[in-house]
Amino acid sequence: MKHVFPHRRQAFTLIELLVVIAIIAILIGLLVPAVQKVRDSANRTTCANNLKQIGLALHSYHDGKKYFPGNHRPKAASSVRERWFTKILPYLEQGNLYKNYDQTQNWDSPTNLLVTSVPLSVAICPATPNPNRQDFNEANGFSTLDVAVTDYAAVYGLWPTFLTANGLTQLNPLGFMSKTDGQNISVADIIDGTSNTLAVVESAGRPFVYQNGVVVNQNVFVDQVNGGGWCRPASDLWIIGFADKAGTIPSGQYVINASNGLDIQATYPITVPTGAGLFTDGSGQIYGFHTGGANSVFADGSVHFLDQEISVATLAALATRAGADVVTPGGW
Repeated sequence: MKHVFPHRRQAFTLIELLVVIAIIAILIGLLVPAVQKVRDSANRTTCANNLKQIGLALHSYHDGKKYFPGNHRPKAASSVRERWFTKILPYLEQGNLYKNYDQTQNWDSPTNLLVTSVPLSVAICPATPNPNRQDFNEANGFSTLDVAVTDYAAVYGLWPTFLTANGLTQLNPLGFMSKTDGQNISVADIIDGTSNTLAVVESAGRPFVYQNGVVVNQNVFVDQVNGGGWCRPASDLWIIGFADKAGTIPSGQYVINASNGLDIQATYPITVPTGAGLFTDGSGQIYGFHTGGANSVFADGSVHFLDQEISVATLAALATRAGADVVTPGGW
């Protein structure tokens, strides 16, 4: 009898194996950028939705009070300070947090820290690294981190050195969050038009200092931006800009994504090298971890993406509420 043995299949040759590995590497190389692009798009959309909710909350507050919420930030450090964001908590489905917040005490009092240490997803851009980071507790002399952060800042207006550095003049450099003689700001005070006035912008990554997407120092006690907590009035900003794209020289034409703020280097108050000191004001600047720009919500509640190549004249017009300037619709 003849025995029939099954045909044995030969193993992969080295060349075949290398070809398979090369094909897999090519496929991964094609897939990774696509996945990254989808992730970036999703993060940008979520961030824009956060700002949309904030814009709606601002207008819901305005509907009831007939003015927008503002910051209570007296010069004396011992006085009670409160940020506008705390006032819109009920309109962001955070009514319980608001009920537990004592408005007769400062935001960093032991009582209020039980509230202000709570992270809020609506206050965080998902593209920002280290979402669990914390901001400084001012009461402890900037020696402890126990305040929940935000990646969004309201606009006070144009800082004098920004105007000087760029050869600009403004009849009124004040923005959405600036009060005149202590008066509350309503829609009627936004003379330039709510659709042409920035209300809240991204200033992501604070209190860590970021320049061109890279953190300057992982030790936030050494290098820091003044501001970042969702409860801190110092988390809002004046437009100062930078003279270089690296975001190292304050006051200039680069206003978006150069750096998320002026590094106060553990000294407080700081002084801008080219002009007046910021004193108790925050040192954050417009900054997002999105390719090509940063998200923003305008005073009418609409959300727009600000191109990081925006002209200083256009940005200056958008950042003021009564500057008697004209902005081309969609020109940002």
